[in-house]
Amino acid sequence: MNEWFAKNIVYRSIQSIRGENVLKYLSNIGDIPRNSQAEIRKTQIEKLVRTLENAYTNIPYYQELFDNCGIVVEKLNLPNDFSKIPLLTKEVFKQDPSLFINKNYNKRVTEETTSGTVGNPLIIPIDRHKSAFIRAVMYRNYGWYKIDVGDKQARFWGIPSAPKLHLREFLKDFCANRIRLSAFNISDDAFKQFVEKLRKFKPKYFYGYPSLLYKFSQWLSDNQIAMSDLNLCTIICTGEVLYDFQRKGIESTFQCKVVNEYGTTETGIIAFECQDGNLHINSDHVYLESIKSEEFSDTGSLVVTELNNFYNPLIRYKLGDLGSISENSCKCGVGFPILKDLTGREGNFIVTPTNKYIFSAILSYTFKDGIKQFQGIQNERGELIIKIVRDEKLTDEMLVNYRKTLSNVLGEQMRIIFDYVPYIEAERSGKLRYFISNLEA
Repeated sequence: MNEWFAKNIVYRSIQSIRGENVLKYLSNIGDIPRNSQAEIRKTQIEKLVRTLENAYTNIPYYQELFDNCGIVVEKLNLPNDFSKIPLLTKEVFKQDPSLFINKNYNKRVTEETTSGTVGNPLIIPIDRHKSAFIRAVMYRNYGWYKIDVGDKQARFWGIPSAPKLHLREFLKDFCANRIRLSAFNISDDAFKQFVEKLRKFKPKYFYGYPSLLYKFSQWLSDNQIAMSDLNLCTIICTGEVLYDFQRKGIESTFQCKVVNEYGTTETGIIAFECQDGNLHINSDHVYLESIKSEEFSDTGSLVVTELNNFYNPLIRYKLGDLGSISENSCKCGVGFPILKDLTGREGNFIVTPTNKYIFSAILSYTFKDGIKQFQGIQNERGELIIKIVRDEKLTDEMLVNYRKTLSNVLGEQMRIIFDYVPYIEAERSGKLRYFISNLEA
């Protein structure tokens, strides 16, 4: 589809039907990242105050919570006193989502389902004001790489198998001017067909799970198929932790910059990578905290508060991810703070028999040559199972060295078991987790 037609005819028409004026919101917020840090902070705190006032006035859960905790919104010294508000978890929200709804806010609503990476999906209603702002923030971030509404996208993502849902996703892809490689159909034939689609479609950028993008780039390399002539402007990775080996492999295959996006279904994009490699937090969209603990001294548990949701705002919502926040300025000129040390889920740590916590990224730094895919699984403290999809280059000597490398980090007491498998299945969402911890929290 022609990009101008996709943006000005198809997209604008869909906006009108949905009552979701994304382009208007986009024009209003487009220049905010270039404001000074002081101006951005002022805007953020004003929105935070408005969010808390609305929550206490109109939403049953927060009325009861604030009263029980003795919190008086008007007397809070923000942001210093913000920590007085108890954290919200997915489990609490799921108990009775109706308690979080502003009954006085009459807007159309769409239900969205989170991926449930740790086996705990959440169905959350999103009103049109919030969804419009989420999309406006998205296109503002994408604009840093000259991507506009209606530009052609190749998506590396899951797709439902049920016929009705499959058709719905096909129609959404068509209207959004994109094609899709399904994370649930990974085979030589599927990859060959998608190569042909890409050559005909000529997307401006790729978007998707880093594990799937990396696997596709590996397949292209193994089959000596060059795709650098697509002249992609960028490749956006989301939904999983983006590892260095994946970034390097994808960039090498497609000869374009890979950028990282951090967000959730519940909130939209929380942080986006600039040209200088920093993840900037969308501070006019969310208020993000990093809460330190003795367990994780160098980083903190990430907690988010929505700033543009008057229907069912999430306030101090525990994301389950780890990271730290820096107020240092970035030479790219964006005034938003920087999200650093993003290490994925709190369960992404291997626990040794001596009770040390080792970030699971050690696996991605260890397993390289001779291994197509790997996945670590920990069911007990003294044992680490590693599923391996091997290729013809893998030797016994390489395996001995891999085991020795892990033992040096995890300790000689850790029992390491290599489990050779023909393939590793993605989760229901299409994501592939490189480490799964089944230990009790």
